[in-house]
Amino acid sequence: MNIPHIQINQQFSRVGLEREAGKLNIETPPSRLEISQQQVSVQMDRSDGKLNIDSRKAWSALGRARFEEVTDRIAQESLQISMQNIANLASEGDRMMAFHKKENAFGEIARERMFRQYPIEICGMPSYDNVDVEYTAGELKTEWNPGGVHFNFERTIPKMEFYPGKVNPYLIQKNYIFFSSSGKQLDAVV
Repeated sequence: MNIPHIQINQQFSRVGLEREAGKLNIETPPSRLEISQQQVSVQMDRSDGKLNIDSRKAWSALGRARFEEVTDRIAQESLQISMQNIANLASEGDRMMAFHKKENAFGEIARERMFRQYPIEICGMPSYDNVDVEYTAGELKTEWNPGGVHFNFERTIPKMEFYPGKVNPYLIQKNYIFFSSSGKQLDAVV
C-alpha cells in the first residue's frame, strides 16, 4: 500500500558580516616648560675700622714730650715749689723766733739753703702701659636680593581622531522551507 508522505526540507539562512575595524589615532605634541632664574645679588658695604695709638705718655717718659705738655708740667712743678718755699719760710721763721734754744738758727738755715735743690720733673712717669691702643671695628652691611625661579608651562592638548569601523552584512544563503508529497491520495487543506 502506498501511504502518502509529506516531505519537508528546510534550509536556514546564512548571513555574512564584512567588518572593517575602527581606528583611534592619538597625537600628543610635547608640552613646553620654560624655567628662568634670576640671579641672587648681594651688596656689601663695609666701613673701615679705626686704630688709634696714643704714645704721648711713652714719649713723655723718654723726655721727648710735646712743648705744651712740658710747659704745663713746669708750671705745675713751679707752683708746688713755691708752695713748698712758703712752707719752708714759715718753718724757718719759727726757728728764728725760738732764740731761747741754744742753736745758731741763722747759720743752720743758711747752710741748708746752700745745699737745697729744687728739682723740676720734666719727664713723665715710665710705665709698661704708656701706649694706649684703641681699635674701633668697622661695620659690614649686607643686603641680599634673593633671585627667583619662574616657571612657564604650556600644556598641549592631545589630538584625537576616531575612524569608526564598518560592518556590512550580506546574505550568503537564503532560507527556505520546501514541502513535497509522494503518493496519490492527498487532500491538501490549507
